[in-house]
Amino acid sequence: MMRWFGSVLLLLAVAVPALAIDAPALAPAAERFLPPDGNNVSAAHGLLRRWPAGGPRELWRAALGYGKSAIAEVDGHAYTLTQLDKKQYAICLDPANGKVLWQHLLVPKGNSHCVNGPVSSPLVDGDRMYAFPYDSLHGDLWEPRCPCFCLRTTDGSVVWQENAAFNCSEGSTPLIVGEVLYIGGGGGHDAALAAVDKRTGKLLSKTPEERDTLSPHQYVTGSSLTYQEVGGIPQIIVSVYTNDLMGVHASTGKVLWHWTIPHPTHSGMLPTPVAMGSRVLISASQSGLDYAACLDMAAHDGTITPRVVYESRTLQCAQFHTPSIYQGAVYGFGKGREHDALQCTNFEDGQLLWQQETPDWTRDRQLVIADGLIFAITKQQELVLAEASRTGYKELGRVNPGMKLGLPQQPMLFGDHLYLRGDDTVVCYRIGAEKP
Repeated sequence: MMRWFGSVLLLLAVAVPALAIDAPALAPAAERFLPPDGNNVSAAHGLLRRWPAGGPRELWRAALGYGKSAIAEVDGHAYTLTQLDKKQYAICLDPANGKVLWQHLLVPKGNSHCVNGPVSSPLVDGDRMYAFPYDSLHGDLWEPRCPCFCLRTTDGSVVWQENAAFNCSEGSTPLIVGEVLYIGGGGGHDAALAAVDKRTGKLLSKTPEERDTLSPHQYVTGSSLTYQEVGGIPQIIVSVYTNDLMGVHASTGKVLWHWTIPHPTHSGMLPTPVAMGSRVLISASQSGLDYAACLDMAAHDGTITPRVVYESRTLQCAQFHTPSIYQGAVYGFGKGREHDALQCTNFEDGQLLWQQETPDWTRDRQLVIADGLIFAITKQQELVLAEASRTGYKELGRVNPGMKLGLPQQPMLFGDHLYLRGDDTVVCYRIGAEKP
């Protein structure tokens, strides 16, 4: 999700025993707002191809409190984090009506860093929800120490929690592969990545940061973790503040490679890296500094070496949005000829296919692709429906949700439900064909 911080690297390894996992390609992963490979494409299908003049049918809206934590809907329940009365909670909702089924206090103080409320998004895995509210060391914003909670989905009761042996960085959503929970670390050089037994919370390994990342502060950026397998090697891709990206072997915790962004933004990479085949697409934009690249990962002798396929200072350079790759095209935001633009580029060679350069779009907007459709948030805080087509932009509908979206979280789709999270309100639309 979002965050005004940065990116880093890791080098060697392991302060505790190596992991005992196999980590097959895209192994069973918990439900989160982005899939394990980071590709911002929803599996939702059977969706309306056009909206009526008033937009899709609104199921409910609720003032749930502050935060930008995404929603994860699983088995008839929706989970997220929120801030009420300057306290941070995990909550479970009924997706049919927005009714709160349970809430659990996580941290008895609030977050007001850049946005109000928690930013990191939950994971749901079977009968467990994993939550990562905001906290910091002695109130220092440059030293995030976000605690980690494992809760029962039935009632929000705590299975385990931890903030000493390991913790999480702000905004970076962890990743579950098989039985292991991978967590991008908060402050400290010793744990840019922690691997944890998802059931017990036992620390399995830590991968330290041993490089100069151009900052005295060490923590993972707001970019979420990505899983990729290349040449039989499973890796976790991690972005660390302020200027590095690295691949960590999922089974051993050994750093396989690192990548220094030639044009780093002040906060490093905030969009999540997207893995597709042997390639990784990265994006960053902030304060006039813009960079995007497609890297190819070559596996050889048990390690991985990245090389640049193409790069750009204008195309797919987004501040928060994780690119969406659909049918060989990349959808996202970048710099147009005179203004920012909604863009479609060719994934194979990075060439521009089309761009919609109007006052609707800026590089801090969000979108998601589902069922051949674009669901995008405009500068005017409207939700737009358009075709996900390589041939050009075709708008199919738009709606004003009537609430302050602020710096928007991306639209979140589960089945025929679409969620928008505003500054303090959540709205749920039904975007599938009406059932008889």
